[in-house]
Amino acid sequence: MENSNLDKKNYIHTYLSYMLKNKFTVAYDDYQFFSTKKLPLNHHPYFFKEAPNKMEFSTIEYLHKGKKRIADFQQLMENSGTTALLIIKNDTIVYESYFNGHKRETPQKLFSITKSFISALVGIAIDTGYIKSVDDFVSSYVPELQLRNTTIKQLLQMDAGIKFKEGHFPWRDEAKVYLHPNGRKLALSAVEDTNDKFFHYNDYHLLILGLILERTTGKSVTDFFYEKIWSQLGMEFPGLMILDSEKHLFEKIESGLVMTAIDLAKFGRLFLKNGEWEGKQIISQDWIKESVSPNNVPSTGDHFRYYQKHPWGKMWFNRNKAYYKYLWWGHLNNKTNNDYFALGALGQVLYVSPENNTIAIRLGSKWGVMDWWPTILYKLINSST
Repeated sequence: MENSNLDKKNYIHTYLSYMLKNKFTVAYDDYQFFSTKKLPLNHHPYFFKEAPNKMEFSTIEYLHKGKKRIADFQQLMENSGTTALLIIKNDTIVYESYFNGHKRETPQKLFSITKSFISALVGIAIDTGYIKSVDDFVSSYVPELQLRNTTIKQLLQMDAGIKFKEGHFPWRDEAKVYLHPNGRKLALSAVEDTNDKFFHYNDYHLLILGLILERTTGKSVTDFFYEKIWSQLGMEFPGLMILDSEKHLFEKIESGLVMTAIDLAKFGRLFLKNGEWEGKQIISQDWIKESVSPNNVPSTGDHFRYYQKHPWGKMWFNRNKAYYKYLWWGHLNNKTNNDYFALGALGQVLYVSPENNTIAIRLGSKWGVMDWWPTILYKLINSST
């Protein structure tokens, strides 16, 4: 009981310190508030080619309250809080600009784009035999959990039926996951919600995946990530992984990666290349295909009914073209082609278009526009074809 009370006091202290520092909002540069672990740069970095004549945009079309608007491109990027915008086609940078005081070397917190990296780590753990299958029950790896019939696949698809209350008040799960100084203990507190067996974006899924990765590999998630992904991709600049606290050293699995936009693009390239990097298979082709394809995943509005009343949910889920697969978002462009993307708070987006062999990235300090950033990136990509 003493340890429980101490954890509670530490959480409340962390919560109040964070909220007062950031004026009760989530800040794009809040990684400076947390404990972190360094991810070193690669002394033999990979460089994308540079197009001799890069794309230029004078205006941009977007939606505001359902109505089309056209704005000056540069002005909208600045006013929307955009910090980085990249488009890379055929391994060549065709557009790269930074705004609001940012530069190529400026690192930024990726928020939930981190989740897609964790998905890749799960795939690698399966490829290398640490985990048997996505169909394994979570209880096989974390028997202390109360989730008896939950599979790893359900964790990856965010439909495990775990109770989760959104909100920034200290008693809400969303705030606890973000600020609790003992992520492992918090993960073990997850309980089933029998009325919630549909898609529910819920960060307990990630905490549990973190426990599974730790226990199966015998390594911290950061060390496994560095070994299997970060050190393989020729990162030009150093990065960070945010931790829950100096005492417990558990990664913020759901949102903790900090890196530059240009190095983030290399992760997109890894997926465009079906898991291969410069002749070496980093992730199996089977995992790449399975984790981002629309096959065998619900895509109807009913599966996403929790979000149908949200403004972005109406825009995204009600067209029966959207899906969520293994911590990636996807969109059916037509009967044969789909794009997919990693999405984080405040409009962080890594967009991958296999049809166009293109990667697009938008990072920012706020969402900034009423439109859906993936849709804007889709339009920009297709204007370059």
